[in-house]
Amino acid sequence: MKLKNIIGVVLAVALFTSCNKYLDVDPKGIVIPKKFNEFDQILNSETNTNSYPIPFVYASDDVFADLSTSVVSPFTNTYFWRQIIDINNNDESAIWGPFYRQIYNTNIIINNILTVTDASEAKKQHLLGEALVERAYAHFNVLTAFTKAYNPSTASELPGIPYVTYTDVTNKTPGRSTLQATLDLIIADLKKAEDLLTANRQSKLRVNKTVAQAILSRVYLYMGDYAQAMKYADLVLGSPHEILDYNYYEYPYLMDNPEYLFVQSTTDPDMTMGLFFYSKSLYDLYNPDDLRTMFFSYSEGGAVYYFGDFMYGIRFSEFLLTKMEILARNNNVAEALNMLNDFRQLRIADYAYEPLESTDQAEVLKWILDERRCELAFGSTRWIDMKRLAANGLGEISTRYTVDGKELVSIDPSTYSYTFEIPSRVLLFNPDMQKNF
Repeated sequence: MKLKNIIGVVLAVALFTSCNKYLDVDPKGIVIPKKFNEFDQILNSETNTNSYPIPFVYASDDVFADLSTSVVSPFTNTYFWRQIIDINNNDESAIWGPFYRQIYNTNIIINNILTVTDASEAKKQHLLGEALVERAYAHFNVLTAFTKAYNPSTASELPGIPYVTYTDVTNKTPGRSTLQATLDLIIADLKKAEDLLTANRQSKLRVNKTVAQAILSRVYLYMGDYAQAMKYADLVLGSPHEILDYNYYEYPYLMDNPEYLFVQSTTDPDMTMGLFFYSKSLYDLYNPDDLRTMFFSYSEGGAVYYFGDFMYGIRFSEFLLTKMEILARNNNVAEALNMLNDFRQLRIADYAYEPLESTDQAEVLKWILDERRCELAFGSTRWIDMKRLAANGLGEISTRYTVDGKELVSIDPSTYSYTFEIPSRVLLFNPDMQKNF
């Protein structure tokens, strides 16, 4: 089977609208740029920077949407946590497709960038590192949607995803390696990139060493390897950044926000505006004097509208919260609680702030996980957190409601797999590929 069948990619002008002058399709259908800037433009194209699929946003229990259970679409299918996402085999797969298209783009760079002659070796190696990070990150996002949750005792038996490393569209689609093997490949790409990258970059849309370390921390946290997750969280927090005190808050432009490490948007950023409301379970977690809801929400028609940044990249605060969680899990309760209270002081109005007090490990861990959800709401972490927490017994029932509070659908973390089926479009062209259900 052909690579274009698995990723739903058409090698078309749409992929390279700003630089179609250099399209060079060889007999095998491979687009091969010739100059460094051409490779750089591929990496910095909207296909890569706006790569988080909008339907995937709807899988999070942070989101409330006024959708009917009678409607079948990629949006409703993810929102109501149905096994099958896609409804039309003629369309690109809603979540699988954009990520594998991004993977194809990065492979063009990874497999060819070192052959160009119009750039220094250092520039070529740095671009290679950026592409390796984006390839690993895209595979990780696919994995969190289409494989079962990670458990070290079963990961070598459960299917992972196809790890695509080439651009030759005549190659047979790789099979689903094991979950463990897939994660090993993701980590290998990220660690290789870490060695190639520096702290320098052109903008927050671009990858540097700290971004690679941040994704490593996220991957290790997902796997429950808390020592490695802590190691990389500390490396991230050691890089220049600022956590804003919302008591003295002036809303910064997205690219100027010192709390943002890596900025990514959705596959159609315009579609996010006006679409998202807080779920009841999320909104109820906020303190009544939490400055985040004061700044980023308002009530309308019985629902609470979110109008903060629609950013699906990486925030520095994620790694403070990762560190707190691991400290609490390791029974360093006092240190974890001190960090949590220090952070809450930056988010709760100073006239209302009171420190939390407890010596109970489970209670402090719950507070930290709730704070993580509040701080990272409407971003790229919640689905991952729902899945990993369910796997280690800390998940909670998630429910979809109507505007007037009628329950529509619930998922129980003790029985729901937090896994979608491999798209039927992919299975159609790859009939030997193992299904999830």
